Order: sequence, then C-alpha cells, then structure tokens
Amino acid sequence: MSAELRALLVFFLIVALGWVGYAYVFSDAAGVQVVLYEVQGRVEVESGGTRSAAEVGSAIGSSDRIFAGEDGRAVLALGGENRVTLERNTSVQVTSVDSTGVRLSLEDGRVRATVRSGGPTLGVRAGEREVSATDADFDVTRGADGVGVTTARGSVTVDGMAIANGQRAILPPTGDPLQMPASESLLLQMSWPEAARTAAPTVRLAGQTEPMAKVRVRTPSARAETQSDKLGNFQVTIALGEGENEVVVEATNVFGQASEARWKVARDSTPPKIGVEIQ
Repeated sequence: MSAELRALLVFFLIVALGWVGYAYVFSDAAGVQVVLYEVQGRVEVESGGTRSAAEVGSAIGSSDRIFAGEDGRAVLALGGENRVTLERNTSVQVTSVDSTGVRLSLEDGRVRATVRSGGPTLGVRAGEREVSATDADFDVTRGADGVGVTTARGSVTVDGMAIANGQRAILPPTGDPLQMPASESLLLQMSWPEAARTAAPTVRLAGQTEPMAKVRVRTPSARAETQSDKLGNFQVTIALGEGENEVVVEATNVFGQASEARWKVARDSTPPKIGVEIQ
C-alpha cells in the first residue's frame, strides 16, 4: 500500500472518529429522545407556532407543547422504560432535552411518570415548584388550589425536599409544603348538629378532611364553598329552605380525589299558635 493511500485512510479514519465523538457529545442526552408513544382521544402538539393532531411515533422537541383534551390521554417515551402519561385536560411543555435529562413544564392538569435507574433524570416544573426524580413512580397535579405530588415507588425531590415512597405532598400557592401518607380515598368526617329540626334560616357545619381541600356544600335552595385549613379543619354556613333539607357536603383535594357526606334537617319557621281561653 502506498504512503499516499495510507495517509488518505488515516485521514478518513480520523474524520469518522471525530464525527462519532461529536454525535455522542452533542446529541440530545446521547441518544435520548422524547417520542409520542401512545395517543387516545383528542391530543394536539404545538411546534414552531403550529398546532396539529398528535401522531404516535412523532418526536417531541424542546419548547414543543402537548395538549390532552377532555377525552384525551397521551404517553411520552423518554427512552428505555421511562414514560410520562398526560391525563385528560392536561397541557405540558417540553422545556429541555439534553445530556442531563428531560425537563417538562406542567401548565395544567396531571401527569404520571415512571423513571428507571440508569435513564435520564426527569424534572417536572409546576408553577414555582420543581419536582425531580432519577428512579421513581410518581404523579404531579397542578390546579388553582396548588400542586400535589404523590410517590408510589422510590423517592422524588420537590425544591430540595424529599418525598419518600408512599408519601404525598400538598404545595399551596403560598406557605410551606405539607406532607402526609398517600391514600386511595379522601377522608371526610362531619360533626353534624344534634338537632335535626330547626327554625333558623341557616345551619353552621364543621368537619375535617385533607388539608387545603375544597369543600362544597349544597341544599335544595342554596350552595356554599370553603377550603380546609392546614390541619384539614373547616366550617361553613349554608342557608335552609322551609321544610326538609338534604345537606350534601363534598370535599375534593388537589389530587382530584373526592368524598361525600349527607345529612337531613327540617326547617319549620312557623311560629307556634297561642290560644287564649276566656271563661
């Protein structure tokens, strides 16, 4: 082999090795891609200012948005077994995909995530809160009443605070986070008034549920709403109509879990008849 040919082969070898190294260093997370793995119902993707129906298998880049409608559901694959599921009425923006992992911004709704050890780190930003995990199963909910995080396996961090397996955290718009054990049902305990009959136009109710839960109360003629405090306690006053009233109390936490309690009270505002006998 001539010296010229050997030099040419060495040159091409160097170029090839350089290209491989460049692709490894500068590719998104050395091969990590965000791909639409599953689509159900109405799901749309906004990319470059254009919004269109989502298609299974399409790549999702940084700054792209995904919208799952009322009947929609979408699953994003992050490589390997790592998945992020968008529940209905959820919107998410992919903020970055790089060698440090994948970061999403949860604009509204709920996502469920599965992150396996050895895969990319997943970060989910919800408002001012940052949820991060390297090996966990968890979900993040964002709504008007704050942010909720539940961990089903492993642990996640929220603004540096660890949320362990089987725990949940409620993150109100203002104030300190609240941690508690995760539960499949929502506690709702009522302290009903002893009297099931009254002449008063209103009745005051007290109860306990999960902290920062929304509490709605209704009767056939009125509605009222309040929120439980950081200990889960609440009080609310509701108007009563004449006759029998069925009072319905419904509590809903930031995770979308709901619980209901019912009570009946009769209102009789007719003054008693006073008879005077004259002899």
